[in-house]
Parts: sequence; C-alpha cells; structure tokens
Amino acid sequence: MDSVDWKDRLRIAIAEDCIADLVEVLESQVTAHAGTASAKVKRLAIRELLTRYGTSDERVRVADALCNSGSDTGAEVAALVYAAGYDANPNYVARQLCHLADRPHWEVREWAASAAGDVLEHHFSEFHPIVTTWTKDASENVRRAALLALMYAGRSRNPTFAGPILDALEPLLSDTSKYVSNNLGPFALGAGLARYYPEDVVARLHQWVTHNDEQVRWNLAMMFSAADGAKLAARAQQVLDTLVADERPKVRRAVTKALKNVRARGLSDVTQR
Repeated sequence: MDSVDWKDRLRIAIAEDCIADLVEVLESQVTAHAGTASAKVKRLAIRELLTRYGTSDERVRVADALCNSGSDTGAEVAALVYAAGYDANPNYVARQLCHLADRPHWEVREWAASAAGDVLEHHFSEFHPIVTTWTKDASENVRRAALLALMYAGRSRNPTFAGPILDALEPLLSDTSKYVSNNLGPFALGAGLARYYPEDVVARLHQWVTHNDEQVRWNLAMMFSAADGAKLAARAQQVLDTLVADERPKVRRAVTKALKNVRARGLSDVTQR
C-alpha cells in the first residue's frame, strides 16, 4: 500500500467519524524502530482531526476514543487533541495528560509532555499550578513531563512566564531520578531556558548555587555542557567558580564536562582546581 492510499484512508476515516478505522490506518504506519507511526503521520492525523472537529467538546470525545483504543500511536495523537480541547473540561484534560505522561511507552510520554507544554503556554495562569503539582508526583515519568512542559512553554519567550517557570522547576533540581536529571540540567536548562530567558536563568543560578546539595550542583554544572548554557558562562563566572571548588566526585565530573564545553567556545576564563 503506497503513501497516497493511507492518507486517503486516514481522511476518509476522519470524515466519517470512524475512530476505529483511523486507528487501523495509524497502526498500518507503525515503524519497527519506535513501535509507533512516524511524526509525519501523527501530525497529519492531528491536523485533519482538528479541522474536522472544531469544538473543544468534540475534540475531547475523539481524544478519549483514541486514548482508549489500545494503540500507542492513537494515544500520542490523543495527547495533542486533548490539548486543543482543553477548554471543554480543564481538570479532566489535565488528568488525562497526566495519565498519558505515565504510560509505559516512552514515545507516548514524549507526546504527552509536548501537549502539556502547549496547554501551559496557552493557559498559563490556570495550568501552571497543575504542572507544579506534577513536579512532586510519585512517578518520575510525571515529574519529567512537568519539567519538559515548563521548558516547552518557555519557547514562547513570554517574559511573564520566566519567574513562575523557574519557581516550578526549582524543586526538581534536587531530584535524584536519572530520568528527571538527565533532562533537567543539560536539556531543560542548558538547551532550553538558558536560550529563552538568559537573564532570568543567570539570576537564578546565583541563588541556586548557594545550595550545597550535590544533585543541585550537578544540574547547574551540566547546564553549561549545553551550547546555550555555555553562552551564559561569562555572566555566571561566580557560579562556575563555586562549582569548580566543589570536591565531590559527581559534581567534579559534571564540572569537567561543562568546562570542556565552555573553553572550547572561548566563553570563560575559569580554571579547574
């Protein structure tokens, strides 16, 4: 079956409001690598669904059907459709996204985090307290989804978001889960928020480095291992000096990696002790 066939079948299924047929089409495009359909397939399905179903109530109904279909690809599509239907029932959609963020399949969790970021960007004052509760969830999957949602909302570069985003992120700095920490210092901070809100991030670095917690210091050091994080080195020289002086092996390894990146870019004069 060529690519034109599946696209036609997808559009027909949506036009006829037949979610079972839509799921069948999505499943026909599952790849061996990810176990779900490609992003291109999912994005087409989402575009067609949001065009076909214009009200928030309709979107939540369709997202429920996709979420309960047993298809991981269906669940991924559902996440973004839920986000687009948030107004219909904010508390319900928030719970559904939280459940999707804790699903076994890693790609479903990725799409749920992205959807949560969309909701946060467009309903910040309402959804921010909910995402903040996720940062304290017992599941590392949900805590990771929270930090990614915060970073994704930061892409808007809305200056009023910076403080609340960093406030919500702060408790996760001491989170020892590798699934959380590997996405915090080097990614959410270093590759994301350092680019979107550099001045706000620098100000927080000077506050956060006063904490002697090993995991906090590791995250701060790892932030400089990312390209955009390294660009803040000159403005955060005192932070780097403090990190260099930390003798704990975990922190020292992170500092070594960070300084290698910073020096390679000629962005700081700090020296390893």
